[in-house]
Amino acid sequence: MGTTDTGMARRVRPAARPSLIKRLRSDRRGATLIEFALVAIPFFMLLFGIFEVGFVYWGTLELENATDDAARMIRTGQAQAGNYDETKLKQEICDRVSLLVGCTSKLRVDVQSAIDISGMTAPALLDGDGNLNNNFSFNLGAGEQVVMLTSFYEWPLMTILTSNSLSNMSSGNRLLRASAAFRNEPFPEN
Repeated sequence: MGTTDTGMARRVRPAARPSLIKRLRSDRRGATLIEFALVAIPFFMLLFGIFEVGFVYWGTLELENATDDAARMIRTGQAQAGNYDETKLKQEICDRVSLLVGCTSKLRVDVQSAIDISGMTAPALLDGDGNLNNNFSFNLGAGEQVVMLTSFYEWPLMTILTSNSLSNMSSGNRLLRASAAFRNEPFPEN
């Protein structure tokens, strides 16, 4: 109740309540929440897509550097002198990467050697169904032979956005590949 300047109490009538539709139309408290909900899903899909593309490039870079290091061991004859087999060469590559999870089980290597480069062909990576082939060769070569080392890693894609655009396998994963072609140094035979 209000008072007048004479001190007498007067009765205040409550204002008429607007209809429900008018109240909802004028109430803006939930607008920000609705706007955020509309923008959040595409924003986070784009953000996670950017992260995933970055991780794919990072993983590819690590695989390329590790493959180059392993190629140097073959080129200089260290791998031949150490009697490297496929498992030992894969372990050598995997020891040089940190981002490729489960590297020793997911990594595949193909090592071909010939007298000259014309005697080599790139390995067939995928079969007709888009699955990774498992029939790769392993021949480190002798001194002064041409060698091509190719390593493959099946990268699991996490987001729908990237699996639709980056996948190159039937499983929805990305096959990372790194290659190095070189001529072995004239190291002595064992």
